[in-house]
Amino acid sequence: MLRKKINKFVKRWPIVKSSALLADDLLSGVRMATGQISSNSGATHAKFSEEESVDYIEEVFTDYKKYGLLEQFSGKAAEIGPGDNAGVALLMRLDGCTQVDLIDRYFTNRNVEQQTKIYQALERRHALLGFKSHDSCQEQEFPGISWKIGHPAELYFQNCAENQGQIYDYIVSRAVLEHLFNPLVALQHMVACLKPGGRMLHKIDLRDHGMFTPEHHELTFLEIPSSFYRLMTYNSGRPNRILVNHYQKTLTAMKDAGLIDYTLLVSSLVNVGNIDPHQLFTEIDKCQQERALTFVEKHRQNFTKEFSQVSSQDLAISGIFLVITRK
Repeated sequence: MLRKKINKFVKRWPIVKSSALLADDLLSGVRMATGQISSNSGATHAKFSEEESVDYIEEVFTDYKKYGLLEQFSGKAAEIGPGDNAGVALLMRLDGCTQVDLIDRYFTNRNVEQQTKIYQALERRHALLGFKSHDSCQEQEFPGISWKIGHPAELYFQNCAENQGQIYDYIVSRAVLEHLFNPLVALQHMVACLKPGGRMLHKIDLRDHGMFTPEHHELTFLEIPSSFYRLMTYNSGRPNRILVNHYQKTLTAMKDAGLIDYTLLVSSLVNVGNIDPHQLFTEIDKCQQERALTFVEKHRQNFTKEFSQVSSQDLAISGIFLVITRK
């Protein structure tokens, strides 16, 4: 009862919640410094039944093909932040990939018995026998799937760019880039790791991931001063507040340099929710656009300096899907 009252008090006041998040981030830093890289972050399937997990795996895989305009995956791929399950990688292998590398800064805690049931349910829907070692559901033994645990994406792809170069046909992620230390630099390294014609597919959730919502409005996290915000998020992997304007600038520079072509689709708007199917901002229903823009203007005066000059359209976009093709 006391714990519930404390949690309720902490959530009521953003400054108190910010202080609690800062303390938690310090503890995360200590754990990382001592080699403890296990985390509950990314445990997507913990709350799902086996069938719900398979539905989610299929949704992620289907979205990659749908928005990436892909008939079939092939060659060598990398999935960033697979979390607690390799199901998407298995479907990529089944579709035609010869190798899928799974890159994750953390080891996501998981229930092995539950994961075994998920893989068995996935096998019932898809012919996966050729992509498993005999009858084993041990994910470390799946042929053609290599786990790279303890490798932050920024450093992994920097090393790849400097030492191996163009080795991947596909690099994909879902709700991961918003957690990286520096996703913009990471994107540049990823481009260097793509073969000509290779493609990156990234769905990025630009919301606060429950830091202040639902007790407070969904743009509250933009009111925290940048220096303090970094202390709340750096070690824990909470949202980095790199918004759509930052991605646009980096991607446009790479396009102007002749490195890539790209499409940026909107997957969600503030005060609106998911945009399905994902669309260019200009294609979204005008009433939904206006609803999101009005919400931004209502709260803009409280945003920290870093965001005070950002356009209302960019601040209204709370989720994106990037399709990037290496020239």
